[in-house]
Amino acid sequence: MKIENGKAVREPVPDFLDRSSTPEAIAALADLSWTDPSLGVQNLAWWPEENGDGELGANKKWGAEVLTLDAERKVVLVTRKQVAMTAAEKAARDALIQAEITAAFEQAIQARLNEAAIAARYDSIATAVSYAEEPAVPKFQNDGIAFRAWRSLVWAYAYEQLALVLAGGREQPTVDEFLAELPALELPV
Repeated sequence: MKIENGKAVREPVPDFLDRSSTPEAIAALADLSWTDPSLGVQNLAWWPEENGDGELGANKKWGAEVLTLDAERKVVLVTRKQVAMTAAEKAARDALIQAEITAAFEQAIQARLNEAAIAARYDSIATAVSYAEEPAVPKFQNDGIAFRAWRSLVWAYAYEQLALVLAGGREQPTVDEFLAELPALELPV
């Protein structure tokens, strides 16, 4: 943090000064009266910053930054005001969180589908399902039909439960709990 005339400003340390975080470099930047006058930094200093924000409150966002000099310790205390989020900001945040949660569940479900197909010696669920309409080898066709039906049952259940969670009709389970609830695959013998 650049210090000039008793005020702190966010400005990086110039390249010609030691920008490492060693105690020696930090001490040297706290008082630049020793520098060559032609560099134009003799009346400046760069002090480390210390975050004093604390926890962000519910439905709050960080507002304007407040920089306070602690001349005794030669640090800049950085705090930001907490400001109430607007209804639109809350809605956007909630939509983003829900999209991330939904994506995590969808990825886990798709992985479970693929794992089951791989365990049955197919490359993926897509490969297994592709055999459903191929009558040349009855075993593959029957497997394909079973995988296709199972895939449909799994996704129907998943989206039904997602709707319940979003409507407040059930608590959101963990991914592992949810995977344990999915319909079972029944392959023909």
